[in-house]
Amino acid sequence: MTTGETAACPETGGVDWSIAVFARNEAAVLAPCVAGLAAACAGRDARVTLMLNGTTDGSEAALRPLAHGAGIALDVRQIAFGDKSNAWNQFVHAVRPTARTYFFVDAYAIPAPGALAALERRLAATPSANAAAAVPSSGRTAAATRAAMLERPALHGSLFALRGEFVARIAAAGLRLPVGLYRGDGLIGSFAVHDLVASEDTWMPDRIAVAPDATWTVEPLSMLRPRDAKRRLARLVRQARGVMEDRAISDLLYPGGFAKLPRYADRMVLDWIAADPATRRPALPRDPLGWLAVRGLQPPREPGAAALAAQRIL
Repeated sequence: MTTGETAACPETGGVDWSIAVFARNEAAVLAPCVAGLAAACAGRDARVTLMLNGTTDGSEAALRPLAHGAGIALDVRQIAFGDKSNAWNQFVHAVRPTARTYFFVDAYAIPAPGALAALERRLAATPSANAAAAVPSSGRTAAATRAAMLERPALHGSLFALRGEFVARIAAAGLRLPVGLYRGDGLIGSFAVHDLVASEDTWMPDRIAVAPDATWTVEPLSMLRPRDAKRRLARLVRQARGVMEDRAISDLLYPGGFAKLPRYADRMVLDWIAADPATRRPALPRDPLGWLAVRGLQPPREPGAAALAAQRIL
C-alpha cells in the first residue's frame, strides 16, 4: 500500500453493482452519462463512482445539480493528476465499495440500454471468466474492433465488467497499473486472462467473455473541428506510445510476473528504450508518431502521492 491510499473502504456496505466512471474534462457529457447509468441501474442496489482526474473544465459544477437528483447513489472523487490508470488504481485500492459486479465506463461512452445487464449475464453464463467485455457499435473502426474482440477476447476501456471476487483478489495482491500507462485496460485484460499469474502457461482467453449484445456509442470526431483534429493527433501519438508500453511490459512480465510492474510508465518506457536504443528509439522521418511519443516522455512524469490521491468532492 502506498502513501495516500487506504484499503478498499465499503463506506456504504456491499452493493450489487459498482460502476466506476472515468472522466477528464468531460463536463458536457456528465449529465447524460449519469442519467443513462441511473436508468440502467433501475431496480438494482447500485453505486456510481465518478473518478475525475486532471479535470479543469468545471465538471464539479456540472455535477452538483445531479448529486441529489440522480436517482442513484453517486460518489464523486477528484484527482489532481490527469491519468486514467492512476484513477483506476485509486478506485480499486482506496475508493471502491464491496460489490458483486464492477463495471468500468469512460464518461464519453454511452452504454446501450441493457448493456450492463448483458455483461452480467455473460459473466453468469461463463464460470471460467474473470471479466466480460462490451463491443463498440459506432466509429470508423467499430466493425473491425468488434470482429477482433470476438476472435481474440480482450477488454475495451470504454465499457467492461469484472467479477467482484476478482477485483478483491487484485487488491489483495497489491497489483496496480503503472501510473501514466496509456493502455491500462489492456493490462487489466492481461490480469484477467492470466488469472493474476503472469506466465506463458497461464494464458487462457476464455477468462474474458465477450458479450456481443453489450455495446456503447461515442460521438464521432470531425476533422473539420480544430479541437477534434487536435484530439485525433494526440490519440495517434498515444497509440504509438502504447506499442512501446506493450513491448516493455511483455519483457518485464516473462518470467518476472506482475510483481515486476514498475510504479511509473514513463520511466518504464524510457528504461526499455535505453536498454537497446539502436533498435528501439523511434526516429524521424521513419516513425514520426513514435518520435513525438518519446518527446512527450521527457522529462518523465512521476507525481507524488498528494497529486495521485482521490479526494471526495460530492
